[in-house]
Amino acid sequence: MRSEQDAAAGAGQARAPRRRRDPAKTREAIIDGLLAAVTAGDFAPTAREIAARAGTSERSVFVHFPDREALLVAATERQSEMVEGRLVVADPSPALAERIRVAVAQSAAIFDLQRVPRLPGLQESRSIDAIDARMRRTDERIRAVLAALFAPELSRSDGELDDELLDLVDGALAWPTRHHLQDRRGLSGEQASATIERAVRLLLAQR
Repeated sequence: MRSEQDAAAGAGQARAPRRRRDPAKTREAIIDGLLAAVTAGDFAPTAREIAARAGTSERSVFVHFPDREALLVAATERQSEMVEGRLVVADPSPALAERIRVAVAQSAAIFDLQRVPRLPGLQESRSIDAIDARMRRTDERIRAVLAALFAPELSRSDGELDDELLDLVDGALAWPTRHHLQDRRGLSGEQASATIERAVRLLLAQR
């Protein structure tokens, strides 16, 4: 038979309040759960599947995100922040060959993050304005880095920026080019980088 002290201790344990998870951390875990599912190739995970990846309840998903669009917008924001975290500090002073290598390395790092999530992101951007706007803002920031990095080569004789040449360089380094080379043509990341480096070199060597 347990002593009164043991019984009291057991009762105290039974009444101990459950430790609640930090709501902010739960929200972040849900976003991570969605991104993990999408990266794994599940472009339309259910709330239950997202909750399982997040280590929380299905109810929590709806508490933090009342509808699908709210969750998708939040995930786009997170993905965009991660992409922008890969942007280099644009220094136009090194030799052109070195700057091209920096730009190609940035392209590869961004593609690693965007490789799968970019596909459903583009699809959702057609119907959700907030997603379209956030993705475009990231694209513009990437373009701005390239404009600064290759400023000497992109400056026209009148001192203005050669927007058409910048568009070509931006396009060569962008996700669609790597997607075509790696996922459609079957090139390795290293082979794709070598091809893109050559393309950018040819574009800028004419200046």
